[in-house]
Amino acid sequence: MRMLLTVFAALVVLQAQGQTSAAPVLHPIDEKGLAELKAKSKGSVLVLNFWATWCKPCVEEFPELLKLRQTYAARGVQLVFVSIDDDARARQKVLAFLKKMKVSFPSYLKSSSDDERFINAVDPAWSGALPATFVFDKSGRLVETIVEETTFKELEKRVKPLL
Repeated sequence: MRMLLTVFAALVVLQAQGQTSAAPVLHPIDEKGLAELKAKSKGSVLVLNFWATWCKPCVEEFPELLKLRQTYAARGVQLVFVSIDDDARARQKVLAFLKKMKVSFPSYLKSSSDDERFINAVDPAWSGALPATFVFDKSGRLVETIVEETTFKELEKRVKPLL
């Protein structure tokens, strides 16, 4: 019993310090995967964010998106990050950044070699510019497109009416 309490206390301390053992999870995603992800998200408000480690506005808005998830996940808001990094070390760079930002939920790395098809799978009106955030309602319908750096307040304004 004493050992169980010691382990529990250690876990509480680590969590309080933000040092959980959950490592970032990064999956490849292509056009088909995007369609499956959107279909699986029906019933939740989906906030789909496209970013890259080399994109300064993307990196700067990251904490705002995480704040949205922390505030609204329990109310049915699902945040999904999709990195479009594509150099030889993309996976390592993205995982390092996600770890630094303490992202412990599944995220994605674009695996499609056809940029135009990938962009059109998200929204044919999207130019591919970053950062880009797409908000889908509970039925899976695209209701908001934000192609610029955004804030928690802006995101909250767009997500709250959909809950």
